[in-house]
Amino acid sequence: MLKDDLNTLSTSSTVQLPDGQSDSLIFPIVESQREIEGDKQCLNERRLDNVSMEQWIAVANIQSGTLQPRQYFDESEIDSLAKNFRENGFKGILNVRPLDTERYELIAGERRWRAAKKAGIKKVLCLVNQFSDEEALQFSLIENIKRVDLSKLEETMAILRLIEMRYGLSQAQASKIIRTEGHPDKRSRCDVAPSQELQNIEAVLRSFDIELQTFRTRNLRSLFLPNELIQSHLKGQISWSIALEMHKLKDTTVRQALLEEILNRESTSFRWVQQRVKALRAEVSEPIKQASASLGHQLKVVAQQINKVEQQLNQDQRHQLETILQTLDDFLKNAGE
Repeated sequence: MLKDDLNTLSTSSTVQLPDGQSDSLIFPIVESQREIEGDKQCLNERRLDNVSMEQWIAVANIQSGTLQPRQYFDESEIDSLAKNFRENGFKGILNVRPLDTERYELIAGERRWRAAKKAGIKKVLCLVNQFSDEEALQFSLIENIKRVDLSKLEETMAILRLIEMRYGLSQAQASKIIRTEGHPDKRSRCDVAPSQELQNIEAVLRSFDIELQTFRTRNLRSLFLPNELIQSHLKGQISWSIALEMHKLKDTTVRQALLEEILNRESTSFRWVQQRVKALRAEVSEPIKQASASLGHQLKVVAQQINKVEQQLNQDQRHQLETILQTLDDFLKNAGE
C-alpha cells in the first residue's frame, strides 16, 4: 500500500534540535500522493517491518546511495545550499536505510547531504526505514520526479532498472519489448493480446504517469544519444528536446560545433536549434547526394562492362569476378551497421 506508506511519510514532524537547543523546526518529510496499482500490489506483498524512526546521524556515517537515479548534481546549487546551512543550520530531512549498527545508506536527499558535508555540518536529521533495493529505488525515483525534474536519460535508466528489479527483464529485453510489442500497429490488432511482460512494464510506467507510447517514442531515444549530448543534457546545459534534435546531425564535427555555439549563447530556443539543424543537414547532405550519384553512375558503368565481357571470360576470370562481387555484396550489407 504505497499510498498509505507515503502519506505516513508525507506528514510534517516537529523535532527538537540536538545539543539542547530549544528552537523547534517543522521538517517536511516526503510528499507523494501518487496512487499506483502496481506499487500497491508490490508493497502489499512486502510491508515494511520497522516503523520509520527520526534520528540525528553523523554525516560521516552516511554513504551515497547505490540506487540514486540522479547522475549529475549542480555544484553551484550545492554551494548555495551549503552556504545557507552554515548561516542557518541544517534544514530538512534525509531518508536512509541502515547498513549495520552505525552506517547508513542514503535513499533520498543527496543534495542536502552533499551540502551538509561541504558546510561542515556534523549531524543531520534522518528518517530511517528498512527499505529493500526495489523499494529504495522506487522511493528515490518518486522523490526525484516529484521534487526536482530528472533528466530524461536519468528517468529512463531508473525506470528500466526498476523494471529489471521487479520483473527480471534486462534493460535490453525491456527496451525490445516496448519497441516491438508496444508499437501502435501491433497494439491496434485485436487478435494480438499483450504479453504478460508488456503488461508488467505498462504497470510500472503508469505508476509514474507515463504513457507507453511516450516512453517508446521519446524516452528510449535518450539511450542512443552521443556522449557529448548526454553530458550536456545531464548538466542542464541543453534541454532534452534540443539534445534529440541535435542527434539528427550525424557528423560529429558539425554537431560539436553547433553544441559549442549553443553553449556560448545567452539563451537558445528549441525553434532556433531546429532551424540550425535543418540548415546544417542540408549543407552536409548535398555533397553526400553528389557522391552517391557519382557512385551510382560508376556502378552502372561497371555493370554494363560486365555484361559486355561476361561471355568472353574463362573459368578462372569468372571465379575472380564472382569473388569480387561477393566481397562487394558483403560490404554493402554491413556498411550500415
